[in-house]
Order: sequence, then structure tokens, then C-alpha cells
Amino acid sequence: MKEEDEAISAFYFVKQPPSARVLGMRTQKNGVSMSIASMGFLVVVLLSFLSSTFAGDLVQWTDEHGTLHFSDSMDTVPAKYRRQAKLEKFKEEKVPQRSHSEGPRAGSGSRTLENQGATPTHNSYEVPFEAYEGSAQRVIVSVTFNNSVTAPLILDTGAPGLVISAQLAEKLGIFGNDEGKVQGLAGGIGGNTPAIRTFIDKVQVGGAKDAFIPATIIDSMGSRAFEGLIGMDFMSKYSMKIDSVKRVVVFEELAPDPNSPDGRNEQWWKGLFKEFHSLGEAWKIHVSQRARSPQEYQFAVRQTKEADKLLNKLDRHASNHSVPQSWR
Repeated sequence: MKEEDEAISAFYFVKQPPSARVLGMRTQKNGVSMSIASMGFLVVVLLSFLSSTFAGDLVQWTDEHGTLHFSDSMDTVPAKYRRQAKLEKFKEEKVPQRSHSEGPRAGSGSRTLENQGATPTHNSYEVPFEAYEGSAQRVIVSVTFNNSVTAPLILDTGAPGLVISAQLAEKLGIFGNDEGKVQGLAGGIGGNTPAIRTFIDKVQVGGAKDAFIPATIIDSMGSRAFEGLIGMDFMSKYSMKIDSVKRVVVFEELAPDPNSPDGRNEQWWKGLFKEFHSLGEAWKIHVSQRARSPQEYQFAVRQTKEADKLLNKLDRHASNHSVPQSWR
């Protein structure tokens, strides 16, 4: 298997560490500077794509260059820094793991993905896809964002979230709005890369649609054939079949589950709240303990405000869908 195939199956494509250009497009008045590299520091906040949660611990350490790092486990701290690493404990709530059947890949015949315990309804949508990107077989579909911008994305049932390129985010006007976005570090098989977390209001694939989707913005997907990938956050409300002969994806709506507000289960809600709480907490620690210059201090302060915006936005959405307080 090629390096590209391995990276794609792990949520996004990263060939090399991003340059300052990656997230260095502009510095916005709302405080989301996309030029951390040029400022001479990088606060590392690890976002776990597998569970969209921070673990129960928050570990921080400083390397020989004076760069502050955050992680969710002492095991991820390089051995030479472990004696000086600080461990913060957060209350850990145990939630059951959501399981899905094996995700589809383009090939011969038809393959089906169904959410366990969910019942399909009569509404179904057939969507054509491109099966090839060079010599690689992908499931690439046209995705429309906010009823305005359409772009090709990989359909990946092995990824829980929505990942888009900085170029696509620019087209959507995300860097110019004031709706909340916070800087961290996204990780996958290809390595780690600076990323931004935010929400997309509307996402549509053919007739299948969803709203309020958490999104991760990274520099580039490493290919001109697609501008991101769409994962189970979107597909959780559908059973799905890929017909590789007809080259179509069939989305079949699932009946609403009274135990899953807005189609999201308890794990999803708790995980997302925990993630944004942890992001805000990490930036607050940087403000109070680690900022080494006025510019760095101001940037970290703005990031704490951006994290609060996202958390407040998530809380309002949860209230609108009667999500229990215990899940927040």
C-alpha cells in the first residue's frame, strides 16, 4: 500500500510538516492568527480524531526550544522531558463506545454500512462518485457547504469527522467570520499538523444533508482531486451502500432515535463538549503560565475567547435539541 493510501485511511493526507504558509494566510481581527509559525512559537493541543475527546489527563511540557506542548497521556511525552512534565487531572466520565461495521472502499460489487440498532426509513438518495484519483481508488463525491460552495471530498467511513483544506475554508469565508475557531494540532498516520476547529452550518451530499458539523481545517489534502474528507459525523444519520459497478453511493435515512438528540448519541455529545472544554483550558494555562511575549500572550488570550465561542455555540445547539445537562 502506498504512503498516500495509508494516510487517507487515517483521516487526512499529510506528506510533510506544514510551512508557515499553511496557516499563515492572514491575522484576523477576531483573534485567529494563522501565522503561529512566524511568531516563533506553537502551542500544541492534540485533537483526537478517533474519539473527538481529550482523555482524562492533560500533560504539559516544554522542549529545548522553549516550545510548550500539551498531550493527553504521559506516554506520548518524549522520555527526556517526562521528569519536568506537569500532569493535570480532569474528571473522566465513562461512556460506551459506538461501533460501526467495516467501512466501504471502492472496489467491485456493492458494500453496505449500517448504523447498529438503527432502522432505515423510506427516504434514500443516490449520489454518483468518482472512483479514481490517479492510480488510487477513492470514493470522491461532490459536497455542498452552506448552500453555496461545492467541492470534491473523499467519503471515508474510517474517519469520524469532517476535514477540509484551508483553501476550501477560505472559499467558505470561515477565516473572515466571527463565529469561533480555535487553533490546535491535528494528528493521523501521516503525522501532526497545525489545524483549526470550528463548525460548518450545513453540509449536503446529493439529497442527503445535515447541519452543525464539527470541522477541522488543515493546510492541504495533498491532492488536487479532493479538498477534504467527510466522515461519520455526517453519515451517522444514514445507512449507506456503495455500488462500485454503477459508481453510486446510496444514502438511506434512518428513523429518528429518541435517545440520540439531533441524531447524535451520548458519546458524541460528551466527547465534543469535553474536547472544547479541554482546548479552552489548555489555552488558559498558556496565558497564565507560559506566554513569553506580549504578542504570544495576546494571541493566547484571543484563543481562549475563540474556544469559549465554540463551547457556547455547542451549548446553544445542545439546548435547542434538549440534550441532557449530564452530557455537557
